[in-house]
Amino acid sequence: MTDYEPRERVLIFGRLPETGTTKTRLAPALGEAGAAALYRAFLDDTIAASPSDVSLELWVPDRPEAVEKLSMRYPDVQVRLQSEGSLGEKLADAFERTFSDGVDYVVIVGSDHPTLPTDRVPRALRALRGAHLVLGPTTDGGYYAIGLRRYAWPGAAGLFEDAPWSTPELIEWTRTRADQLDLCHVELPVWYDVDRPEDLERMRADLRPDSATAIALEGVD
Repeated sequence: MTDYEPRERVLIFGRLPETGTTKTRLAPALGEAGAAALYRAFLDDTIAASPSDVSLELWVPDRPEAVEKLSMRYPDVQVRLQSEGSLGEKLADAFERTFSDGVDYVVIVGSDHPTLPTDRVPRALRALRGAHLVLGPTTDGGYYAIGLRRYAWPGAAGLFEDAPWSTPELIEWTRTRADQLDLCHVELPVWYDVDRPEDLERMRADLRPDSATAIALEGVD
């Protein structure tokens, strides 16, 4: 008789890179095409840094040919469409569908932080062996990753209802809601998203020279 090995899955929340609609806050510094090219590199690096021994999926909004184009670029990654609605509705739906697949531990990670240390997602998965919830806070008050274990669902769906999305209050609100829902939670070290021109210098200092983002940044500077 062997010990049961929990099923783990990492979901990257991203988008199809499109000129004029992708990373528009970076466009004043890089141009619309440059911002889209840089985000494509963000996505390349996020996928490349994901644990190789864990099932990986890329979840994106429904855009024309999004699944076809991204599946061609990332043939080893299953591409799935996010639901309609708010970010909270998208996250809740992704957890629901993934837990329905029989997965035990699920970590959702964003794609706006190409310099995120490679140990963060494995640490999140390990943390779920002893906690209901794991959070990776960002410097702007949001989070770069959120993970849940199946036995916390569907009670943990309350984390995504009426949350103050895209505000500096999100992480503190989520901590409070986790306590209200009686969810034992663990936090990873804080990191930063790259959303605005002023974020580029910090990112530049942290980039590996051989990363897709470093190469793309040279091409758009």
